[in-house]
Amino acid sequence: MPVSGLWCAGGERDAPLSKSLPESGPVTVGTDTVFANLRRISPDVEAEVQRLMPLLDDAEGWSEGELRWRDERDALLLFAKIAGAPPNDFSEVHLWDRTAARAAFISGFIGTAVQPMLDDIRGRAAERFSGIGETVVQAFANRGGNRSYDFEATSITDQRVVDGGEGSLDAYYYHVDTRTLVMLRYVRLGPNGLFSPDARPSLDDFRSRVHRLPRRARRSADDYSLLDDPLFLRIHEPVPFTATLHRTSSGAIYPYDQVAAEISAAAELGLPDPRGGALTRHLVPTHFAQLVRDGWFGAREVPFEVALDWVQATIDTAGVALVVVDFSHRQRGNGSGIKTRA
Repeated sequence: MPVSGLWCAGGERDAPLSKSLPESGPVTVGTDTVFANLRRISPDVEAEVQRLMPLLDDAEGWSEGELRWRDERDALLLFAKIAGAPPNDFSEVHLWDRTAARAAFISGFIGTAVQPMLDDIRGRAAERFSGIGETVVQAFANRGGNRSYDFEATSITDQRVVDGGEGSLDAYYYHVDTRTLVMLRYVRLGPNGLFSPDARPSLDDFRSRVHRLPRRARRSADDYSLLDDPLFLRIHEPVPFTATLHRTSSGAIYPYDQVAAEISAAAELGLPDPRGGALTRHLVPTHFAQLVRDGWFGAREVPFEVALDWVQATIDTAGVALVVVDFSHRQRGNGSGIKTRA
């Protein structure tokens, strides 16, 4: 970046500024002044400043638990978009009490706790996993007359993770009317941009435990999906997360088969696992949410008990699962209708 008079500590070039950066030594001015000076240097800097702003997440730490909680927050906000919840309805995310969160992010929410009910889909996940470690259930519904969304989030944390052991997150979205299942496994790249060495064995272990999903029949000629496999990887860049509600944290979403093929190809050549940046055809979270909401992604006609079998495999391998069950009634955008169940 060219040197500018705006960086100097004195002189006429600096006169319009109330504060400026020193010629040498540590920077002691606030970040707002730093970015204001950057914007004054050149209009070309504005785009870079805007790119950097969401990465300033200094209020949160980098411990294993806090990173996992951020994953859970990211998944909840992403699935809330799929269910149709506007960002304003999630203002409580700013009021998250970390001390109350313990092993699950949503346990720090100010929300409506759900009483598990026998023989009711709203309580079956909590009932099945109530003795496995820590289970937190919260319900979210539009309080207005038009119920555009109605969903429940259940966070299940294995006892070994509650006790301080390492664990990653699998996030599940299940739409009741179409019995659509979509799953995100959260993967963080290491400092060198490579996958962690246990990423592939953990995925292979998970895949070996899950039941094969039933093959579905099309309801009409225009009822089809771009991808029927429910498993996607949410790969994060090694940068801080942002809590802004108009978008989810930085990173990209890849179909599992694409990542597995890249890793296998690298292994055949005797190379380390591919860098995250080498993968292509990724989805940004906003586009992914829209495609799931419109019915293009996800395995349909999956019985809820089969989905819970997948969750069980997550608890056994990753340790933490977030399950969002969407009860909303809406038409899919790809021409497939919704068959409402009693």
